[in-house]
Amino acid sequence: MLVDLSHPIRQGQPTFPGDPELSVEPHFTTASGPWCNLSRITMSSHHGTHLDAMFHFVEDGRTLDQMPLEWFYGPARLIRVPKQAGEEITSEDFRKHDAVLTPGARILFETGWHREYGTMRYYEEAPSMTQEAAVYLASRQLRLIGMDTPTPGKDYYEIHHTLLGHGVEMVIVEGLANLDALPDDREFQFIGFPLNFAGRDGSPIRAVAEI
Repeated sequence: MLVDLSHPIRQGQPTFPGDPELSVEPHFTTASGPWCNLSRITMSSHHGTHLDAMFHFVEDGRTLDQMPLEWFYGPARLIRVPKQAGEEITSEDFRKHDAVLTPGARILFETGWHREYGTMRYYEEAPSMTQEAAVYLASRQLRLIGMDTPTPGKDYYEIHHTLLGHGVEMVIVEGLANLDALPDDREFQFIGFPLNFAGRDGSPIRAVAEI
C-alpha cells in the first residue's frame, strides 16, 4: 500500500513568511490555444512538502545534484511527538525513541501539526525543535529526519547548521502530510526524490510511504 505524504500545491496557498509567493496559473489552455493545457508556476524551492540540501544553509555544502539518490529512498520509521501550537520539541521527546534512532536511519516524526497546513497559523505557530534537540539528533548520525512542521524550529539558522553541516549532512524533509496514516510499530519504505535542480538548495518532493 502506498500512502501519499505530500500536501497538494494549490493557487492561493500561503507561504513561509518572506518566501516568494506561490502562483499556479494557466499559460495555455485547450480553449485558447495552442490546443493544450500548460501552466506557469512560480514558487519557492522550499514550498509545501520539500527537502533541504546542505547548501540551503551551508555555503560550501552539497547541492541537490551532489546528494546520492540513496539518501532519498529506503527503510524508515515513524515516531509520534504530539505537540500543540508553539510548544517545544525537546531532546527528551526523541530520547524516548533511542532504539530506532540509529546511525543511517530515516526517521519521520509526527506532531499533528500537518492538520494546520494551508493556513498562516501553520507557519506562525508551529511547534519548534530546540537547539539541544537538534544537537542530540545530529549525535545519532541519522540519514534523514522528516517532520510535519514547515521548519524544524524557530532558531532555524542554528538548527539547520547543526543538522546540515559537515560531518552530519542529514537530509531534512519538511511539511509532510498524512503521517497519522503510518504505522509506528514497524518499518516502511520512504520515497522522496527532489527535482534535479543543478547547484540549488532544495526542492518540493512527492513524498510517499510504501507499507
